[in-house]
Amino acid sequence: MKIVFLVHNIYGIGGTVRTVINLAQALSARHEVEIASVYRRLDKPTFDIAPAVRLTPLIDLRPEPDRADADDPLYAQRSRLVPPSEELYLQYSALSDQRIVDYLRGTDADVVIGTRPSLALLVAEYAPEAAVRLAQEHMTHTAVPAGTRAAIARLYQRIDAAVTVTEADAESFRTTTPVSGLRVLCIPNGVPVPAVAPADCSGRIVVAAGRLIDWKRYDLLIHAFARVLPEAPGWTLRIYGSGSEHGPLTRLIRELGVHNSVTLMGSVSPMDAEWVKGSIAAVGSDLEPFGMTLVEAMRCGIPVVSTACPDGPPEILSHGEDGLLVPVGDIDAFAAGLLELIRDEEKRSRMGHAALVNSRRYDPEVIARRYEDLIAEICHERGLPAPGRPRTTAAHRPTGAVVAAARAVANPAGPVAPGGVRRLLGRAVRAAGSRVGLKAAAPSSPTAPATPGRGEPVGGCRADRSGAITVTVDWPGFEDGRAKLVCRARADRRTKVRAALRADGSGGFQATLPTASEKLGEGRWDLFVESADRLHRLRAGVRDLRDLLGIGERTVLLPVRSHVPYATLDGFLALRSWVRDRHAEVADIRVTDDGFQVAGRLVAEPFGTVRPLLTLRRRQPPLLEYQVEGDSSGGEDFHFLLTVDDLVAGRVRAHEDWDLWVGRAGEAGEARLARVFTDLADLKGIQVYPELVWTDETASEPAHDSPPGRTRVRPYCARTNDISLNVVDFD
Repeated sequence: MKIVFLVHNIYGIGGTVRTVINLAQALSARHEVEIASVYRRLDKPTFDIAPAVRLTPLIDLRPEPDRADADDPLYAQRSRLVPPSEELYLQYSALSDQRIVDYLRGTDADVVIGTRPSLALLVAEYAPEAAVRLAQEHMTHTAVPAGTRAAIARLYQRIDAAVTVTEADAESFRTTTPVSGLRVLCIPNGVPVPAVAPADCSGRIVVAAGRLIDWKRYDLLIHAFARVLPEAPGWTLRIYGSGSEHGPLTRLIRELGVHNSVTLMGSVSPMDAEWVKGSIAAVGSDLEPFGMTLVEAMRCGIPVVSTACPDGPPEILSHGEDGLLVPVGDIDAFAAGLLELIRDEEKRSRMGHAALVNSRRYDPEVIARRYEDLIAEICHERGLPAPGRPRTTAAHRPTGAVVAAARAVANPAGPVAPGGVRRLLGRAVRAAGSRVGLKAAAPSSPTAPATPGRGEPVGGCRADRSGAITVTVDWPGFEDGRAKLVCRARADRRTKVRAALRADGSGGFQATLPTASEKLGEGRWDLFVESADRLHRLRAGVRDLRDLLGIGERTVLLPVRSHVPYATLDGFLALRSWVRDRHAEVADIRVTDDGFQVAGRLVAEPFGTVRPLLTLRRRQPPLLEYQVEGDSSGGEDFHFLLTVDDLVAGRVRAHEDWDLWVGRAGEAGEARLARVFTDLADLKGIQVYPELVWTDETASEPAHDSPPGRTRVRPYCARTNDISLNVVDFD
């Protein structure tokens, strides 16, 4: 059976994209599956898609290699087929009308699924009569605009079934938009088994994830966590995602003074390795059409505290068993829910196990079987051939674009716009070339000393409590008993550190990085597989770094060594390494009326009766330094009150940077203040400290090249995770 999903943009992010991919991959085990993406703006999808699933973009808006689609005159004309009430109406055009209709008329799929109302309407009108036509509803039906609902009432009579993701939304659909003879039912979204072991819920991190948009109410979550902190010292909140609320949320974190405990982490995909760092998941939304993040957290063995918002959370969570439901918009109730689990590790663990068990009902295989049952029922009712007959493999079967092009050539008088045949043929070629799952060239002779794998090697990582890093290489078809894992210094490509790769017994290869030796010096390292004197760069796989949390508390000897694997911006595996003979780890920085309070630890160097000494050095010439004595309990801890009057009064330029060092008063030697005991390779832009605004009321001095006025002083993390101060004139 051939199944086609029609999607707005499979290259983007969001719940619909993830759920379509999950379902498509599960169905591809038994069927031919194709995802037709109306738009393509990236070279590859944000989320990985299994090779068995074909990907066919209809409109290519990448700036390279050409702009044929973006420059097409039809792209500048408004859509006549998509209802103007559609949320994304302005993204559709006469070109998308033409491409979608051509594709639907040309497909030979047995099942065609529209994944948003506007696309399902086109499926109803233009998909083949012999195909099963399904409409997926990923948004709450009451949120569908009235104009779109009117079109649904008119055209969904040609749809075989409308599938919602909650029972509540199915009932809302039947009540709000009754369509004679339309089968409306709920099949929830599927979430796969995580690629990492479940969490043990013993840590002190609350995790939230999703788009940073207003109705997700991360502001409520931050307010609630601020109320929790006085009774939960040491706990932190990590919020993953990107969106329009990033700026307002950053300002809120600063205003509430919770910057040492609440962090906006940015977008991370996949999230499995981040969920398992937490002990509690939090969802503060005003509404959730389904709640993918709830299920993702549960599948990682984490209990969830969520608002009882419509529609998903009340159907997903069993209150008191695998999570807690609290009233929508109630900050105090949300804080109380968090505290209930923070205070009781045994309850967290019990609920986490229940979440792991209960969430199995969302396994994509279970969901795929429900779709297969639905399709079989429809085929029986309509007298269509039973599903499941053998199909040509995806790698050799023509796409809808190819079929449409062939028909246009055979019938040039048909309804194709001027130049349309040429466009269809070009699109068919691009579609064929963009398939996911084309067969690789035949491997080299088995008698060769090394057999390269298919595609690119992928490196996953696992850190243990000592900080040791094990890299697992997944490269189907690869064989080489002499292969090495190579770390190459980015600052000097001639410097390489090698570790032997050994078969791991499950088809992959493993190597342990020599993190305890002096070979991996401070800096950034790129990782490769070395085989037959060639280097093959590793793509970044899942990095399970949960055991790096709290490693600073377990580090008691010098020199300090810290190593964090990470994914580069272009998706390759790299390593950030810190090696320091002396080290001052910052714990927190707070703003007071008098300046900044700085607290931390001088590793393996207790102060005893000696006072801590903080030295500030101006990075730009003329060089200048200030020193401030602090306090200590006599152990490794230090505390400083850093006033900024001298820094501001002594500035000689409008923008200055000052580096911070910690030592012992009256003794030689010092250590750079930094944060290297972390699971994050780059804190710059993530760890955001508050700023202090200082107003200069005095007359300008000749030494200054800037006039008197307001000056902003702000601590920040450099790209090395070292702590510095930024002193900038506002005026």
